[in-house]
Amino acid sequence: MSNKIVDLRSDTVTKPSPEMWEVLRSLDDSSLGDDVIREDPTVNELEATAAKITGKEAALLVSSGTQGNLVSLLSSTRPGDEILLEAMSHILYYEVGSAARVGGLTPRPYFSNKGIASLETDLQPLIRPRNDDHQPWTTLVCVENTHNNHGGTILPPTYLSDLNTFAQKNENMRIHMDGARIFNAAVAMKLPVTDFTVHVDSMSFCLSKGLSCPVGSIVVGSQGFIDKARKNRKMLGGGMRQAGIIAVFGLVALEDKWIKRLEEDHINAKHLARGLKELELPIIVDEPETNIIFVECPINTPMEKLVNELSHKGILTFNKANKLRLVTHYGITAEDIAFCIEQFPLVLKEIFA
Repeated sequence: MSNKIVDLRSDTVTKPSPEMWEVLRSLDDSSLGDDVIREDPTVNELEATAAKITGKEAALLVSSGTQGNLVSLLSSTRPGDEILLEAMSHILYYEVGSAARVGGLTPRPYFSNKGIASLETDLQPLIRPRNDDHQPWTTLVCVENTHNNHGGTILPPTYLSDLNTFAQKNENMRIHMDGARIFNAAVAMKLPVTDFTVHVDSMSFCLSKGLSCPVGSIVVGSQGFIDKARKNRKMLGGGMRQAGIIAVFGLVALEDKWIKRLEEDHINAKHLARGLKELELPIIVDEPETNIIFVECPINTPMEKLVNELSHKGILTFNKANKLRLVTHYGITAEDIAFCIEQFPLVLKEIFA
């Protein structure tokens, strides 16, 4: 077992920065209050900051991205509605069927090219006619940006603009964006995040992934939407009290310099992908758009053994069917990337021998 550990499983394993710890230590009683009755000044400041950065009227601190997505779905629909979800999306795959179980919603998957659907071919045939009493109404379409299961791919503002026009033509259908890693998209495209958010009705984004906070996500939208979301958060048990102790990390995470730091993760991902591509081994390495790399292995590869052998060399990864998912993040250095490029062939050559 290697003494060195490079954890590439996810950007959820990040730890707070020294600046975050320093700001936390500066909190006192005057910085905290009961957030359920909107008296926590640190939470209020974080929500105001998040709304301003994303160009929305209001924001709401929630405990997780999963809670943020569910709160958003509940606040944009009525029980019995049908919602369109990309076939490999986080909401469909990893959120315990909450849209159906809690929201009484009918999820209907649509297929895409790395998260981007053909509006006329993939989406239009799925829209239910409003004049048919036998069918639910299609009231919401969800997108994921960046898209986790497609390898951190970006849905650009041009696509979101076209989707917005499409939604308006279809009974003013609403758009929710699971923007867990939206700042990765904005940094990669060198665009303000508002270029993305202007085209959607609501969005959730994670503080606890690339932005390196230990807990928390944010939901943004119109004031009326957030008023509904706040009540739905309470219903789901998400009403927190002196939540400023969580929110204070987010205030550091939303500073411009900390958002721009995400570019380091993208550079490291490209270096790692390039190094793996140069190995003369039967693997296919996707070119990363942001901080997620998929490494496809031959169909008969003993993936569990591969993951275990990599961990013994000090590299932690996730197995996605016959692919490895590698995620760069805060705490992963250029030296760590060099170490991985050095260790990978030692394991892969043995696996493929």
